[in-house]
Amino acid sequence: MMNQLFTILLVFHIAGGGAGLITGTIAASAKKGGALHRKAGVIFFWGMLLASLSALLMSWLPDHENLFLFAVGGFTLYMILSGYRIVLLKRYFKNAAGRFPVTDYLITIFGGSFAAFLVVQSIKGLSGGNTFSIVPGVFGIICASYVLHDIKLFLGRTSIKVSWMYNHIVRMMGAMIASYTAFLVVNVQIDMQWILWLLPTVIGSILIAFFIRKYVVSVKN
Repeated sequence: MMNQLFTILLVFHIAGGGAGLITGTIAASAKKGGALHRKAGVIFFWGMLLASLSALLMSWLPDHENLFLFAVGGFTLYMILSGYRIVLLKRYFKNAAGRFPVTDYLITIFGGSFAAFLVVQSIKGLSGGNTFSIVPGVFGIICASYVLHDIKLFLGRTSIKVSWMYNHIVRMMGAMIASYTAFLVVNVQIDMQWILWLLPTVIGSILIAFFIRKYVVSVKN
């Protein structure tokens, strides 16, 4: 029964992840704000949502427990939800004033709880001599940094108008980096495995810096 459920979830995971990686790459390459970017971005969101939810479920099934899969799934889920919501919030606060919707508080609570769990698991693993446990720790720390930014938004210390584009780019690209990393680690086997962990982050960070300089800085100027 569990093996059948795992197989079904795996099919959803592959389908969602494949669609997300393809359309995410298209969205990142297309003109920002254009029709192609928006359409590809919507498919990317739903594809990554399906992939991350199925990853979380698979990682907890008996005989299939996988902390790495759980870390990537939860991290991706928080990043795409908050990255997509920031665009909706920009429109929301343009036409209305007041408090943030409950949905955004729930997303942040999930992100904070998930970050804390990963950091604790990382500490436990490292204390037991498992060097691989640094991976969930890194995901947890990055996740926590964005949760803190969410809190600043809720408290009014920074505004949606000023930070929405930066947050949208960084969070969606962060989800892309995590997804590409997972894809490479699972499907490519080389002697220097650390390259597979490092390469998507290096390339992704360069692209994030480029997009921020091109779009965020130009808007501020």
